[in-house]
Amino acid sequence: MLHLRPVWTRRRFLRAGIIGGILLGGAAVVGRSVSGYHVDAAIARRLRVLSPKEYLIMQAVARRVMAPDDGGAPTADQVEVALAVDAYLTKVPPAVVRDVRALLQLVEHGSSLFRFGGTRFSHLAADEQDATLHDWARSSLTVRRRGFQALRTLSFLGYYRDDRTWSLLGYSGPMLPRRAG
Repeated sequence: MLHLRPVWTRRRFLRAGIIGGILLGGAAVVGRSVSGYHVDAAIARRLRVLSPKEYLIMQAVARRVMAPDDGGAPTADQVEVALAVDAYLTKVPPAVVRDVRALLQLVEHGSSLFRFGGTRFSHLAADEQDATLHDWARSSLTVRRRGFQALRTLSFLGYYRDDRTWSLLGYSGPMLPRRAG
């Protein structure tokens, strides 16, 4: 009898990798406090898709991805990158939202598994977060490399949507038609 194996789509492969990573990282999470994810009430009221925990993870990632090289560039916090990502996620299909949320959980809890540490990503020092994200970007596992690219892209979308960042790209803003006058 001929047995046909199911064809895996990229989305199914990514989801399986993320879920597998979460399950593997579960042992590291058991017994550890899952508290410590508190946001200001005003921020919590503005969240539409991300939980406070996911917001804080995205904020930690964006701070490292968009860390300014000099003092002249606004920070990820100043342009509210994590809130912009939350707003963006209201406009994408539910399957994409689920993938992003799972990816944020994997970064938070799975990073300790890959780096053989016991600390959540959002609680690492900045240099350790940088090293963790570098590991994700250079990983031999496709799911980790693509996950890093997804978070990097979301960070860019959230950062460069603010007109205070446009000059960093040499962009002067949208050209508006002149008013007849």
